[in-house]
Amino acid sequence: MPYKYLNHTADLGIEVEEETIEELFISTARAIFDTQIEGEILKSKELSFEIAGESLEELLIEWCRELIYNFSVKGFIPVDYKIDISPGFKLNAWLVGDNFDQKRHKIKLEVKNATYHNLSVKKINGFYRARIIFDV
Repeated sequence: MPYKYLNHTADLGIEVEEETIEELFISTARAIFDTQIEGEILKSKELSFEIAGESLEELLIEWCRELIYNFSVKGFIPVDYKIDISPGFKLNAWLVGDNFDQKRHKIKLEVKNATYHNLSVKKINGFYRARIIFDV
C-alpha cells in the first residue's frame, strides 16, 4: 500500500509515497475513498475536470477538495484515475467511478476537507512523499 495513516487527534492524517507526482495524487485519492467508503464500486459514471494551484502543495489540496466536493454534492466515487499534471501546476483529470448508493455503499468515516496543517510534498531519494491532514 503506497499510503499509511498518521496519528492525529480528531482528524485524519495520511502519508503517501510514490515514484511519480501523478501516482502520488492518485494514491492520495485512493486513501480518501478507501477510508470513507465501503462496498462495491462500479465503473458506471465518468467525470473530468481541470484545476490549478500556485505550488504542488496547493495543487494537492485543490485535488483533494475537488474529489471531496464531487462526492459530497454529486455522490461520485472514483475508482479509475487518469491525470496529467503539467508545468505551472495544472491538473487535468479523467475519472471513472460510481454514484453513492445507500443499498450498495456504506460511509465508514466522513472526510470533510483537506487542510494546510502540516501539509508537505517533497521529493526524497527519487520518490515523491506527501503528508496531508483531513478534517473528519
